[in-house]
Amino acid sequence: MARPISNVILGIVLPSKNYHNREDFWDTDFTDKHGRGFFFQSVKIRVHPCPKRFGCGRRPRYAFLLEEMLDYAEATLADGEKDALCIWVYDHDEPLQALLQERGYVRDVEHPGHDSAFVITELPEVVLPDGYVVRSMAQGGDVALRCKVQGLGFDHPDPSEWTTVPEYKQVQEAPDYREDLDLYVKGPDGAYVSCCIVWYDAYNRMGIFEPVCTHPDFRRQGFGKAVVMEGVRRVAALGAERAWVGSGLPFYEAIGFERRYVGYDWTRGF
Repeated sequence: MARPISNVILGIVLPSKNYHNREDFWDTDFTDKHGRGFFFQSVKIRVHPCPKRFGCGRRPRYAFLLEEMLDYAEATLADGEKDALCIWVYDHDEPLQALLQERGYVRDVEHPGHDSAFVITELPEVVLPDGYVVRSMAQGGDVALRCKVQGLGFDHPDPSEWTTVPEYKQVQEAPDYREDLDLYVKGPDGAYVSCCIVWYDAYNRMGIFEPVCTHPDFRRQGFGKAVVMEGVRRVAALGAERAWVGSGLPFYEAIGFERRYVGYDWTRGF
């Protein structure tokens, strides 16, 4: 199985108050030795109070662009204030790690992160208690309730920290967003208790789960597993051979995912 392209941003980052609603991109044009022109938009800037984060996405053979990408990211984020920059890097991305080390970034070896994969060999069963159902936003889902369960599911009890309805509608405008893959578990009282979005990558026959969460009052009751397994079933019907999530939490291992890749935060103070 091919390894994931390093630091490619999959899907859309949900805007929030914590990120000050600011994103930025680097782009460039160049011509290769065969005279073919290329255009890149490959650095994702997310402005967070501390540290400020960015990612460098490119195909492996274009490692020669990394230095220019890092120059752009650092120049864009430098604002004269004491701050730190942070980038997530897969452990197999040796060219990027070498450049970061030269520039004074330090790897946080104490806190590795993992990606996990689920190989689809047969359709998983979806089991829910009586009165609970899995639905999609294509079935008349309520955007406000969707924002609420996601906010609470990521342990933000303060509504001011939740994604707003207009912000969520921006997510729904993403070219690879599908309402029928934006799923939630609905309870007998109409409340949403768990949710996920699946982004289907037809070229690689893969479903990418981001985000996934469950309301704190409904955890460890099978709702998270149910919504993810329904997502697996739906992308399998579209031709997916595996599912992927950018997390190594024990929850994913417990429902059949396997850890595949490891990465670390690299941070530099300014």
